[in-house]
Amino acid sequence: MSFRVKLFFIFLVYGLLLALATELVIVKINFEFLKKESSKTALLYVNELQKNFESHINDSKVKLKVIRESKIFAKNFKDKGINEFSKALFLDIAKTSPDIMQLRYIDKDGNELICVQRDDFKQDAYILDEKYLQNKAQRYYFKEILQLNDGEYWLSNLDLNVDEGKITQEPVIRIGTPYYYHGEKQGILIINIFMQDFLNSITSNDTYNVYLVDSDNYMLVNSSHKNEWNRYLGEKNPKDVKEFLNLKNTNDVYSFSFKIINHQKLKIILIPKEQHITVLTRENFYELLWVILIALALSLPLSYVMSILPAKLKAKVDILNKQLENEAKEKDVLLSLFDLSDAVLFKWNNDENWSVSFVSKSVENLLGYPQEDFITNKIVYANCIHHDDLQQVQKEVEGAINSNVYFFEHQPYRVVTKDKKIKWILDSTVIVRNTHNEIVNFVGYLTDITDLKEKEFELKNLARVDQLTKINNRLFLDEMLMSQYYRFNRYAEKCSVILADIDHFKSINDQYGHLVGDKILVEFAALMQNSIRKDDYVGRWGGEEFLIILPHTNIKQATFLAEKLCNIVAKYQFSTVGHLTASFGVATIVHGMNIEQCIDKADDALYAAKEAGRNMVKVAKQS
Repeated sequence: MSFRVKLFFIFLVYGLLLALATELVIVKINFEFLKKESSKTALLYVNELQKNFESHINDSKVKLKVIRESKIFAKNFKDKGINEFSKALFLDIAKTSPDIMQLRYIDKDGNELICVQRDDFKQDAYILDEKYLQNKAQRYYFKEILQLNDGEYWLSNLDLNVDEGKITQEPVIRIGTPYYYHGEKQGILIINIFMQDFLNSITSNDTYNVYLVDSDNYMLVNSSHKNEWNRYLGEKNPKDVKEFLNLKNTNDVYSFSFKIINHQKLKIILIPKEQHITVLTRENFYELLWVILIALALSLPLSYVMSILPAKLKAKVDILNKQLENEAKEKDVLLSLFDLSDAVLFKWNNDENWSVSFVSKSVENLLGYPQEDFITNKIVYANCIHHDDLQQVQKEVEGAINSNVYFFEHQPYRVVTKDKKIKWILDSTVIVRNTHNEIVNFVGYLTDITDLKEKEFELKNLARVDQLTKINNRLFLDEMLMSQYYRFNRYAEKCSVILADIDHFKSINDQYGHLVGDKILVEFAALMQNSIRKDDYVGRWGGEEFLIILPHTNIKQATFLAEKLCNIVAKYQFSTVGHLTASFGVATIVHGMNIEQCIDKADDALYAAKEAGRNMVKVAKQS
């Protein structure tokens, strides 16, 4: 065998060994990368679910707090009887959230006194007739909530609803708190929340099959909706999760604790879907096949060239250089695909203004400035952050540096674009350090979440508007009262209040019906809104009672406005019923008085106006 033939086979075998080694390395790298990315994605998904659940529970606690601090509800215990205003308050609060199944008040003897119910998710809420109210003294939740201190909250297990002693297929969770009046425990407030919609959002995932199990490995819900709620439906308990899910191995199974503030310990188990794994495997297979073919294709001509005259080596090197140029162009094409996305990749230097050493071209879509403006330091990123949010962003960076973390996520913040538009940004940042633990730079991945934030603001605004009259509701008024009380004590800023009540409103409902009554409330609310100053606040306090908050206003000025409003109402021609009148009570905040006492004084003055013949203004005595 000639030397040239031997040399040819030597290079051919070398090429094949190189291809095999390359394949093994790439398989290992891809496996580790996919495993790490899958684990990270699973953790992010569970953290988002945890945040959504906590937001769900905190929203219900706020509703209970509104009732617990309500003067309307407290009046029941002052007058020793449940009034219609309290029932209306419960109904209004229930209407703010379509997932409220029940909102109840149960006295300390276990008697249901108020129960607002919704038969199904998103259906209309209604007040349950008194003849259907029950005694709940023997229910576990009543006993446990009654043992709590004032201001404490109780959270039930996530389980199936029990209706008249029978288990239904409707998942619920309950939030409760005791109610105290003048330091004495009177009963409990409790909300039952429909959870099916929330659980559907947990188990609906394109990448993972999701399983929610309790601490004993009983199945609650899962993506296939099979064997759900087996603890409550009498099915056999598996020995462990692996047996229950019929898993051959648990290498690709991600298990996380799902935190609920009670004794129930839940776990979320994520298993990648077969189609997801199949797609990734197919992509890796094709990629590895190309590597082998390319390596083999290169080995054959290279072995041949190395085995013939050295003069031909230069020509082959030129060919290889051309191939490298084409590959470089292909890499540029791949990078340009990232530049077409909505997200932006930043690489910031560790200096005072976070000057930019690299940014993707997609920055122009986000901020309006071209890529070159950042790279040449014509624009520095710190100057793009909204001035009200810059300090927050700086503190978060300092906190991450001091905590010696490598990755952190900012709270959403605002940026100002070149054309002065405001956008909300979600910023995930990696801190790059050298071997001496010194910061080299920051790499951030920015996503535009403006649409999400705007929807969030719309929902918050909706929660503060009375659904019937479209003016401020009780929740908003309570917040404004506390704000004005703070400004009075801090800055001695005057503030007065006016309580207005439509005279003989019950007779309107009795004679014309509740639809006409509701229309009168809408007209009255619009009349009040259009007759006050732009800095004043008017809202529905409860039933046909309205509260007006008057910042920077003394008792004399407030009385003048109340008399003006009284005359406006008396002259106004209401739909269907014609002329109506209203009574007004006026009070002002003075030193030594809290908000509740101020409202009580306005309420007493309103009562005095009613007793004196209605259609008039009465002023509370200042003390």
